[in-house]
Amino acid sequence: MTVLSILAQASSSDNGAGVAVAVVLLVLLALVWVGLLVLTLAGYWTVFTKIGLPGWMGIVPFVNVYMIFKARGQHDPVVYLILCMIPCVNLVGLWFLASDTAELFDKEIGWTFFLFFLPGVSHLVLGLGDHQVQPANVAPGVGVNELRA
Repeated sequence: MTVLSILAQASSSDNGAGVAVAVVLLVLLALVWVGLLVLTLAGYWTVFTKIGLPGWMGIVPFVNVYMIFKARGQHDPVVYLILCMIPCVNLVGLWFLASDTAELFDKEIGWTFFLFFLPGVSHLVLGLGDHQVQPANVAPGVGVNELRA
């Protein structure tokens, strides 16, 4: 009975400090999220410039997926773009996307897992690291092989 009486005595006038702390935490969380978003976009931008494509293509949704498939040249880009948009089935398309991205840089299966499970971080590592695209892995007429069509 004493716990109930203590809870009944609690006033709601002490919520001002709690609201201020919550607002500060939300602002900090938003700033961290925006920072991670900027880093992710920088990673995609630099990966696309290494492929020999304009960097803006890396940050435009759907265009980036289409251009990775087109740059690799192993799959029909439109079919795999549509595959990437179907819920649940998109995991298969995203796996092929990660695999094609890894193959453009001549990387092994470990990089495919890295690109599949942590796409923002892995693209940042690929883009800002000393990893280079292998022109033999890029389809003729695309990016670094644009003149080889």
